[in-house]
Amino acid sequence: MGVTISTASGSASEHRWPRVWVLDEDRGLCAKLERLIRALALEVATFEDAEPLLARWNSERPNCLVLGLGPRQGLGLQLLEEAKVTGEHVAVVLVSRSADVATTVRAMKQGAVDVLERPVDLGALLAAVVRGLARDAEWREARNKVAAATQRLDALTPREREVFGLVASGKPNKRIAAELGTSEKTIKVHRGRVMHKLGASSVVDLIRLIEQVEAVPA
Repeated sequence: MGVTISTASGSASEHRWPRVWVLDEDRGLCAKLERLIRALALEVATFEDAEPLLARWNSERPNCLVLGLGPRQGLGLQLLEEAKVTGEHVAVVLVSRSADVATTVRAMKQGAVDVLERPVDLGALLAAVVRGLARDAEWREARNKVAAATQRLDALTPREREVFGLVASGKPNKRIAAELGTSEKTIKVHRGRVMHKLGASSVVDLIRLIEQVEAVPA
């Protein structure tokens, strides 16, 4: 039940490079895939048992996870389902001993990158890993945009948030002032502060900011 970690540059703890984890009972497949992934200057860790992988899961999420669906390894579907519930993301490539239609459909619906059947073509498997890394990068970028947009909105005062919402809905200053029971001049001041804090130059920018905050990385 060994764990092998290969690092292309620097230590694994620095997480400078995308990381791929492989869980499979087939030592030969793990060794071959490890060599291929390492040749792409990526970090790779191989596991023959689920326990050591799960022990590292919460603190060291991989960018892509290759999982063999053996008799004791329904872990892939479990992780995908849990990720969907929590809003997290797991780029998973499943390698099945007998990829029945039900398992394949279920896995793809839960967000698996691909489901490959044994004996697996290493070229196809490596291509699926690359797609998984790309999907993970897109998700992380989207998540960072959501976090940045949320942080900017949190800098607004309660009154500025009210003005922000009304301005973003397309209402003019005069109408906003009437709804909030204040003067149009005061609304102009609040509006200016909102635009400055959010780094916006138009109502379109405000709408995009709302879309970023409401976005759920898929």
